[in-house]
Amino acid sequence: MKKYSLIWKAGYAVAIATTCIMAPSVQRSIAQSTLTPTTPSTPQDFPTSEPSRPQPLQPPLGITPPTEPRLCDRLLGSICVPTFPPTFPSVGTIDKKETNAICGYTGFCPTTPEVTFEFVQEALQEAEKITDSPTALVYVNTFDDRLEILVIPSSGKEIRKTVLIPQSGQEKSSVKQIDDKQNLVTVTVQDLLDSIRDPSSNDYLRPSQKLYDWLIRPIEEDLETGKIKTLIFVMDGPLRAIPISILNDGKKFLVQKYATATVPSMGLVNLKLSDRRRSSILIMGLTEAQAGFTALPNVDVETNTIASKIFQGEVFLNQNFTVDTLRDQQNKNNYGIVHIATHAQFLSDTINGAFIQFWNDRLYLDKLRTLRLGEEPIEMLTLSACQTAVGQNLGLSGTAVVSRAKSVLGSLWEVSDAGTTPLMLAFYNNYSTAKSKAIAIQKAQLELLQGKVQIKSGQIQGIGNLPPISLKQVTGDIDLTHPYFWASFVLVGNWL
Repeated sequence: MKKYSLIWKAGYAVAIATTCIMAPSVQRSIAQSTLTPTTPSTPQDFPTSEPSRPQPLQPPLGITPPTEPRLCDRLLGSICVPTFPPTFPSVGTIDKKETNAICGYTGFCPTTPEVTFEFVQEALQEAEKITDSPTALVYVNTFDDRLEILVIPSSGKEIRKTVLIPQSGQEKSSVKQIDDKQNLVTVTVQDLLDSIRDPSSNDYLRPSQKLYDWLIRPIEEDLETGKIKTLIFVMDGPLRAIPISILNDGKKFLVQKYATATVPSMGLVNLKLSDRRRSSILIMGLTEAQAGFTALPNVDVETNTIASKIFQGEVFLNQNFTVDTLRDQQNKNNYGIVHIATHAQFLSDTINGAFIQFWNDRLYLDKLRTLRLGEEPIEMLTLSACQTAVGQNLGLSGTAVVSRAKSVLGSLWEVSDAGTTPLMLAFYNNYSTAKSKAIAIQKAQLELLQGKVQIKSGQIQGIGNLPPISLKQVTGDIDLTHPYFWASFVLVGNWL
């Protein structure tokens, strides 16, 4: 009996040893077969002759939450499963976190509904009836080492993914040298915003593709299965500053696939529908240099074209562009659209650092909260020629909340005076006929990207049925197909 017992124990030991020896090679085999790079491709909107164009990045691994966390070896490139228990909080918890961030920024918090999975799906279903565009809401929760993505389609179950973000020492192909204290997401966002400001370069493609691989690649199969056409984002941290439409899969920009918008949170968005076709418009702005800011001569072209050829509205420029005029006109007429073509800055993570420049004063956002602007919320507040910063970038969302505007259209960087006007005119030309504001800005961006709207010999051409529109201080051509011109504006709030 002892003899057979010894034989059995010896066999058991051999089996364990064999398993331990084979496990690493099996793991490496799985990793190599799973992480084989895809064939590089070139974005179709740029000449193939450019030698320095970066190739598409290898897609990251989107991980569904495991039942039991397992260790992984990132240095070997093996399949990584988080060693931490995934948080995956409820929809209400995530939304409340973003609501609190905005409320902390603005200094007050309006009454908000209870946000649940059912609440969101019902809102999306109502939106789809209006827009005829299948819609999904995407929450992105940022951490130092990962992104947690929650997708809520208008029907079906929620979709959750975790995307691991390499740390500075593990990212061999980092967009730039970073130290151990910097988060790679923040650095990538900043690199995108820095590189996009040069309309003669395509250096923005690499960070654009990296962000696509982190944010969209893990969920794109689910989006395609659901035939989604409109994506609404609730972004977190530095991701609030990204121009979503510019994200690139190696062949196409996101704007070529989806209409997009961001909301501060579902608890803070006002989705009450109004008839945009009957919207009256109040137009204000600066054409002259003021308070250290440069002149904007084409604001005159932009505002008068909108007021006379696209909508019928009132125009107040320069000396007539005052805070008192804004308040008095809005209280008197309750304009549905308020278009302000002036400098505005959101360069701080506090509301005290954000302002809109008027002729004789700066309207800081903490004062905007107490400025009574009519009985009804503004349907569409457009801030032309504004700019934001990376950081937490709560400025545009904060503007929507404190102004009670349902939607805010603002710029993430300062576009040239002449370059802003074509996009604004294209947006308003589509505004009344598009089935949603998100679709209207998507169409306008595509018209610039595809070369339908152009600046030739100092004239804007291709805005609907309008004749060529002459610009001031511009005599030559401007290539509007570069995303520097069409990707800067983001829609925040009610996308309907």
